[in-house]
Amino acid sequence: MNVSGTEPRQRPGQVLTEGWRLAVAGAFNVFPCVLAAEIIGSLPVAGAGGGLFSTDLERLAQPAFLGWTLLSVFMQSFLYAYALLRLAQLDGVTVKQPLQAALSAIPGLLSGYIAYELLVVCGLGIALIFFLLVMLLFGLVPALVVAMAPLAATAWISTALAFFAYPAVLEQSGPFVALGRSLRLAKSSWAHAALVVSVPAIGLLLVAVLQDAPSISDSVHSILGGMSQLSSQPTAMQLQNMLSGSDAHPAGDQHPLWHAITVVLSAVAWWYAVTVCYAEFKMLKRTSAVTAR
Repeated sequence: MNVSGTEPRQRPGQVLTEGWRLAVAGAFNVFPCVLAAEIIGSLPVAGAGGGLFSTDLERLAQPAFLGWTLLSVFMQSFLYAYALLRLAQLDGVTVKQPLQAALSAIPGLLSGYIAYELLVVCGLGIALIFFLLVMLLFGLVPALVVAMAPLAATAWISTALAFFAYPAVLEQSGPFVALGRSLRLAKSSWAHAALVVSVPAIGLLLVAVLQDAPSISDSVHSILGGMSQLSSQPTAMQLQNMLSGSDAHPAGDQHPLWHAITVVLSAVAWWYAVTVCYAEFKMLKRTSAVTAR
């Protein structure tokens, strides 16, 4: 019995189990929203994978392509917002007019997503710059060590902000309010949040590798071939030529069946990530409220 009047913090395994329970419970009435969002993002007309940051920027100058990109991003945001609201209903939360609430949440959800992605992309870009500069001056091992600092900072901030979608949708918060709320909740138990988030993140990473396997294989072969030609003290021109050569290989063609399989796997991975992060968000909110008493 808990005689202190406070609820015990759930262990990471319990949160993951709760996320799995919700994923299974919503497999037939909520998961289709996530699947539809991933199918929209995978359509060739939506760009390279349909991602907001993986679209060929030159094609955005084409009115038809720009219009479809904006429409697909809007539709994906709506479907994910509606999925979050239906997930909350599945968990016993009263949600009035979920369709209208999902539409109202799109600006906050999309703006928060853009801000979140920009922070992560900037962090990874800084890590890459540090790695290349130190590798040019001191070699590979010191470069790897130095790159760990910006990579660790990026991992920290990406975990701390990973729950922004829930206040943005469930509480109809603005993007920066939602990001700030996620940061405050995760800071209260960052190690716990990191352990929980890392599990679905690994699944998403594996699916991404499967989806991009042909282009990854081409790039790795190109980089390994370029590294074998580097001198012991590589110059900036050599490094630039090696990296540019890795982009010269077009992505391998995917069989339509394999493409369909990876889209479904991506939807499953994202659905589990959504339910696990929802369970962690709920736990962090509960423990934070108890601590504030």
